[in-house]
Amino acid sequence: MPKFLYTVIFLFVLSIAALAYSILVLKPDSYVYIFIFLGSLFLFFTGLFSTTGFFIATRTLKRDGDPRSIFRNILKISAYAAFGVFIFFFLRGFKLVSLLNIILSLSFYLVLGYQLFFHGRNEP
Repeated sequence: MPKFLYTVIFLFVLSIAALAYSILVLKPDSYVYIFIFLGSLFLFFTGLFSTTGFFIATRTLKRDGDPRSIFRNILKISAYAAFGVFIFFFLRGFKLVSLLNIILSLSFYLVLGYQLFFHGRNEP
């Protein structure tokens, strides 16, 4: 197991603790507390998707190469997926669910995905 993965797992455990704190202790009576919950939820899902995706890519799919570059690619995909969950809970948390807001959020999400995965700069 690469050494950087220990740091990633440690940060994932910290995000679990932050999410548990925001769920169990903080009451959603302020915008700041809602943003703390959403931020910790984003970090939790990013860590969850990236660590499981890395283990799936290296163990079952047998991807060869530099583990850091594999993890960076998986981290980009997992952060994008976690941002989609963030947008959903953001709209629900602030009671902004309407057809116009859903269309605008979905179009922003798809344009961001296009920029990240197809049109963005290519890293070596």
